[in-house]
Amino acid sequence: MIFRKLELVFFWGLALLAGGCLTSENTPAENRKFERLFCWGRPTSEAVAERYAAAGVTDIMVGNRKQYDLARKYGMKAYWGCFTPAGPHRQVMSPEEEKLQAYLTGKDLDPKMPRAERMKILHKRRIEKQHRYGGEPVREIDVICRDIPCFISDEDLALSRKKLDQMMANAPDGAAGMFLDYFGYMNNRGCYCEKCLAKYRKYLAENKLKDKPENRTAFYREKLAEYYNKVIDYIKSRHPDYKIAVHVYPDFRNDHLYGNRTKADYCGQTVSWYFKFDEAKIRKYTKFVIAHAKDHFPNVEGLPFIGLSADPGSSLGYKTPAEVEHDLRTILSAGGRTVMVCNGHDILKPGYFEVFRKYCVRK
Repeated sequence: MIFRKLELVFFWGLALLAGGCLTSENTPAENRKFERLFCWGRPTSEAVAERYAAAGVTDIMVGNRKQYDLARKYGMKAYWGCFTPAGPHRQVMSPEEEKLQAYLTGKDLDPKMPRAERMKILHKRRIEKQHRYGGEPVREIDVICRDIPCFISDEDLALSRKKLDQMMANAPDGAAGMFLDYFGYMNNRGCYCEKCLAKYRKYLAENKLKDKPENRTAFYREKLAEYYNKVIDYIKSRHPDYKIAVHVYPDFRNDHLYGNRTKADYCGQTVSWYFKFDEAKIRKYTKFVIAHAKDHFPNVEGLPFIGLSADPGSSLGYKTPAEVEHDLRTILSAGGRTVMVCNGHDILKPGYFEVFRKYCVRK
């Protein structure tokens, strides 16, 4: 009799669990919510911090003590600053890539030209060249419109450790961790300085490989992930309690979703860039980012990342509030429960604020 009761209890327990799962799966997307919202913005004032919190932001970057205190006051986890790569010199690209970057950054323009006039010209040029700001390129050649140091040549992280030490020395007690960004190559492919090419040749020789595109891709991807992990290891050696949140950017051509090769606690990978992705792609990328987050390291959480630009006149791209809502609903229906957003300040703009408040809930 006792065993029969135990069987019934076990049976009904399974039924309840199954019912719960079915209820979750069948819940309409508009009724699902994100449990965490990582924001690439800063709480620059009391009003801004309050509005971020009201929009559902749970994790945010801060740059000074005032911003840190505001984030904490409004219940947000505060990450101390954003570390970007360090290196002894700027990365080197091919002559054609260098020429394109010079054109897209207006190196030929009069430096005394008014900023508004200059930006109008640059936006026109970037639209003409279908520039993607580090997102997946749509042309054979695209570049980043800013200089990134050659981190491969930063031997033993000598410069990176110095930069990190300075940042961590100023961090307040209680900081949640740090953000990392702009880890990547200016041309989405690799750096062609003499030091990098020498290491590439050594890599080919040691592995008995030929100089082929797939081997070049493997080398530069390996060096990129290696740099991420060395930086993360160094931060953790000083602050084991820190959580590291990364935005995997710029895009690495041929392997867009390589971020799970990093040890980051929260790995934001693009499922919808500033330029609109179609629904099938958003769904596919979201499922991959979540399902494969722990392929290489057990403590990584994959975060779907959305690029948000609320300026219809910018070459960065533009999404209406309705389009952002569509993206969020698609991510939710694909299993996403955490999301990362940049530009963070655009979350606060009318129309967009209401969308995020609708789909993001703070516990």
